[in-house]
Amino acid sequence: MNRLYIATCGLGSWRERLANPDRQWKRRFSALETAVSWERASRTSSGLPGPILELFRNSIYDEPVLMFAVAEHKVPLAGGPADSQCDVWAFLNTKVGAVSLTIEAKARESFGKSNQTLEQWLDAGKSKRARKNRQDRWNDIKQHLPSVGEGGYSQIAYQLLHRCAAAVIEAKRLRLKNAAFVVQAFQSPEKSFDAFSQMCRTMATTAERGQMQFTNVGDIRLGIGWADCLLATDQEFAAMV
Repeated sequence: MNRLYIATCGLGSWRERLANPDRQWKRRFSALETAVSWERASRTSSGLPGPILELFRNSIYDEPVLMFAVAEHKVPLAGGPADSQCDVWAFLNTKVGAVSLTIEAKARESFGKSNQTLEQWLDAGKSKRARKNRQDRWNDIKQHLPSVGEGGYSQIAYQLLHRCAAAVIEAKRLRLKNAAFVVQAFQSPEKSFDAFSQMCRTMATTAERGQMQFTNVGDIRLGIGWADCLLATDQEFAAMV
């Protein structure tokens, strides 16, 4: 994990941090839409895109203010060199204290490879060592998620699980008592919300668009939410380039 960061210089700074910019950097896809929304929001008093601001305002957090955010923030996980690369990680001040926020942005894309479940991901290890590494990784991830019954997360999209855990990992690293995981959706298909809803049910909460749900991971309060965002207009996009 890199401990040194610099301020963005517009959309180009977001593009250069992508794993595959030639494939990911397109209008109406999440990477570019996320960059436009957060760069535009940085000029406001809260620093947050409108639907995400309202998601927090309508909860116990109330009147959140972005202190700083990191595009494509990498959070180390056990079981190999690959990190959980969050579309945005943000440090917020709120009425109830500081919050570690991870954003998983989605437009037309699924959660991972065709909404690959945890069970499918664990079974996809091609060698004994790969399978062990994946099991070690999951053993680490589940320590940063709400406790559920044995096998409870097996049918949940794996990408949702490690992105959610990343918010808690960073909260623990910074000794915060609050973490939040938000899906920033840009006209995502209904099957994506269904996958998110399934995760919420497993965590004994009920998914509602624009409403934060709460659970706990040890002594950390975890907020989980879905924020529907509009695609950038041609005028908004042009103003950013």
